[in-house]
Parts: sequence; C-alpha cells; structure tokens
Amino acid sequence: MYRAAIMIFPDVEELDFVGPLEALSSVDEFRGESVEVSIVAKDMGPVKGYNGLRVLPDAFFAEDARYDILVIPGGEGRRKAMRDREVLEFIERQLGDLTYLCSVCTGAFILAEGGWLRGLKATTHHTALDELSGSYTDIEVVKERVVKNHGNPKIWLAAGVTSGIDLSLELIEELFDHDLKVKVADRIEYEIL
Repeated sequence: MYRAAIMIFPDVEELDFVGPLEALSSVDEFRGESVEVSIVAKDMGPVKGYNGLRVLPDAFFAEDARYDILVIPGGEGRRKAMRDREVLEFIERQLGDLTYLCSVCTGAFILAEGGWLRGLKATTHHTALDELSGSYTDIEVVKERVVKNHGNPKIWLAAGVTSGIDLSLELIEELFDHDLKVKVADRIEYEIL
C-alpha cells in the first residue's frame, strides 16, 4: 500500500487537490486498499478554499505520519503558504520517506521557495510561468501539462488546476500499470491526453 498526503492551506485552489484526491482514491476500487490518501494541514480545524469549500483535514503537520507521495496544490493561498515556516518544515521532514514530491498549479512556488526545484524543470499555471521563471532563475520553467524530474524523491509538477488529474493518472501508471490508469480515467470520465 502507498500512503499519499495532499497538503491544504487557506485559499487553496479546490480542484488542485480534489482532482488528485479523486483519481488516487479511485485506485482502491480496482486494487483493494492500494493507495491511502490523507488531507494534511497545519491543524485539524476547517480549511476554507479559495472558492469557499470548507474541508476538515485527516491529519496535521505535527503528527509523526510518513508518506510515500506528497502533493502540494496551489491557489491564491500559496502566496502565504510559500513563506510559512511550518509549511516548509513539514515538507522538509517528509523528504526522507517520499518517493514522489508533487505540485499542482502554483504549488510549484512552494517547492521553489523551499529550494527543492533548483536545477530542475518545472511548470505551473500558464498565467504564472513568467513569475516563476523571473523569481527563481535556477529553475528551467517550461509550459507543459506534466513535468517529471527523476531523483530521490522524484519531483513531478502539473501545470494548472485540472492537470493535477493528469499528474495523478501518470503516478497511477508508474506505481501500478497502464491498464489501471485507463480504468481510473474511465471511472472519473476523464480523457487521457
């Protein structure tokens, strides 16, 4: 079984984390308990997303849980999250156990601020590509739907909003197989690019 965490914060873009949550959670329908997905935040209080969705986390930063996959979404709230010491420390503590560190949309800025994208290819929402490349000159910023950097951990990034689903389907294919990726995409009625 793989343990996945999706980090959320105030004013997170909802589809940035709900898309990956839906895709990764769907694995269980076909493979039993293969991916356990948790929503993680600074504390256990409700977190209000940018469009008003309120979410109760499953776990909080101070817990000693370890994950194989960590997904960092974006949204307007990333502006505060990328400067939040607790957010960056949580990611740093997870690095030794992670196989995949992922971002969706402007979640790339959180990874960039932590220094985890130095010397790597990265993508983000198309409206923030210039900001990312101008702010972090040691990152090769590209306009692609999903970018995969291989290392320890593997750092994968998705462009914007719905591309988090693409990233999740790519993860499913790499962790399991192409057949499962197709089944999950069909279940959520998502066209594979």
